[in-house]
Amino acid sequence: MKMDVNALKRLRSLLHPYSLLYVEDNAGLSAQAGMMFTKLFDTFYSAADGEEGLKLFKEHRPQIVITDVAMPRMDGMRMAELILQIEPDTKIIIATAHDEIPLLHRSIELGVFDYLIKPLKLDTILETLMRCVNVLDGARHQKIFNMNLHTVFNYQNNLLLLLHAHTVVMANQPCLDFFGVTTVEELKNKFKTFDQLLLAHNGFLYNHNEIDWFDEISSHTGKLFNTKIATIDGVPHHFILSFQSIPEKEGYSVLSFNDVTELGLLKLYDPNAVERERLSKDEKIVRGLLEMAMRNGAKVKVHNFYKGLTITNDGLIVTMEEKNVSLKTPYIQLKAIQLSDTFYLTSDLFPMSIEAKGIQRIDFDDQSVQFSHYTLAETSPIRRDTIRVVPDGTLQVTILYEGRKYESDVKILDVSIQGMRVEFSLLPSGFAANNQVILDMVITESLRPIIINTAATVFRITEANHRFEVVFFYELHAQGKKALIDYVAKRQLVLIREFKGLQL
Repeated sequence: MKMDVNALKRLRSLLHPYSLLYVEDNAGLSAQAGMMFTKLFDTFYSAADGEEGLKLFKEHRPQIVITDVAMPRMDGMRMAELILQIEPDTKIIIATAHDEIPLLHRSIELGVFDYLIKPLKLDTILETLMRCVNVLDGARHQKIFNMNLHTVFNYQNNLLLLLHAHTVVMANQPCLDFFGVTTVEELKNKFKTFDQLLLAHNGFLYNHNEIDWFDEISSHTGKLFNTKIATIDGVPHHFILSFQSIPEKEGYSVLSFNDVTELGLLKLYDPNAVERERLSKDEKIVRGLLEMAMRNGAKVKVHNFYKGLTITNDGLIVTMEEKNVSLKTPYIQLKAIQLSDTFYLTSDLFPMSIEAKGIQRIDFDDQSVQFSHYTLAETSPIRRDTIRVVPDGTLQVTILYEGRKYESDVKILDVSIQGMRVEFSLLPSGFAANNQVILDMVITESLRPIIINTAATVFRITEANHRFEVVFFYELHAQGKKALIDYVAKRQLVLIREFKGLQL
């Protein structure tokens, strides 16, 4: 056999981690092949028959075996069968002068790596060994990965469970410790009634008439859920639960519970009204919500309003230093934030939306914004049922209350097909929530003015800077409703074009 020196050098470096057992009863062929294999492998063993080969394999466990078939005492096929029973991942190459179909079929049944016909050619040997290396390297890397994955899995602070369908097949040590068990088998028994371990809490995930907790998480892979579970001593803990299916491993999934109890957020989700009002203004509590989202890599929704136009994109809380919070969000959202001093954050994890103020820095290159003030918004514009827009000069309103008209002192702040927010410098005497008024709206955007006359109810009155904001609700019908829908839709398109122009 002639040797390509460069090819042998390249292959030798790849074969460095592996050893070879060569089994051949022909002394001349064995000596000739041995000269080549010792130049390829750091560790090389040779045997004269299957019995000796099996003994050497048991002692040294080489990863690659090349064997003849017809040999005294034990033939190569029987030796291959016994080796694969000991170590199924061994790469066995059958080398024989007999090109027999039954022999080939037997090799396939046993699971040998390749079947070569003598006399062996160097190119064929090198190509076969290269394929061996690729497969062995892949298996070695997978083994290293699995070992490290096991280490990471077992030493994560999160409680982690590996499931197959609904059955626990693996759990990390923190999980066993939390549930007060020592083995996965004990945990399996608890998991059969796991729905009873998820405690009822406002806005949290637990089993009840309207929801099965496992159906909910398995149909929302990657979504984060608030959960409450008690320790064996009965102490409730607040966890963020996520469910991830494992790609290419059908039926397998991972449950992860991140303990956020120390953030003290449980009381925020269902306190009484007075306590809720106090907590909504407690920046330490709100900071805990933001930290919870950051720890879990939870996406939040960022909302801004440009003259009533809603601008919403995903965001990610990336750092928290002292009071400052840094949030990544796309350029268009940063532009909207730049145009206002307030924006809102929402998440499935939050009990209410968060109102963010105190913009410290906007970095368009890094696509981030830093802010320093945050409170909970009990009534947030995020919850709008209908589109509101800031009107232009073509919409005017006159308010009729107790036989008197009010128009010169009235400024429309925004309007929708269900309501209008206006500003007064002075309120009419006796004006209060639930009062009934008549609104006369006039739209003059065409040659022929459109008049909408409707009864309305005073919903809310707020005072700020010696001026009064009043929200009216009304129910429009027929032509009046159609006219206002058309106005709001056209105004929305104008604002969209206007906002896009501001991004340049």
